[in-house]
Amino acid sequence: MRQNRFDVAPGRKVLSISTVPEDHDSLCRILYDSGWRITRAFSCQQAIACLCRDRMGVIVCDCHLSDGSWRDILSYIAELTEPSVVIVTSIAVGADLRAEVRALGAFEVLPKPFRAEEVTRVVMAAWQNRAVRAQELAPA
Repeated sequence: MRQNRFDVAPGRKVLSISTVPEDHDSLCRILYDSGWRITRAFSCQQAIACLCRDRMGVIVCDCHLSDGSWRDILSYIAELTEPSVVIVTSIAVGADLRAEVRALGAFEVLPKPFRAEEVTRVVMAAWQNRAVRAQELAPA
């Protein structure tokens, strides 16, 4: 298992992974006032570098990236001692994508363009899911 480099709690941190600058801007506008810190990555390589430096509670990852996909991010974080929760974003959200996302272990699919209420609801639910999982995995 890979160890995260920091032993501090991740706080309310979101890693936004997308090749589209407007996606990052929208997430920042929506989540910043709710106390979330947003880190931007424009590729899988940049995202993995961010995850090596810092823990992220929630990852919001676009369906298509220039050097990989959300599946690559899921594979990477599966080896971390404290994995993040992954939300996949896409313009085309259908039953097949939702089924694949859930089957492979991501949390949810978030349609684009983003709607503030939905982003806030899904990110908060992912955060709470992560907290429950952390308690379940904690030594008794």
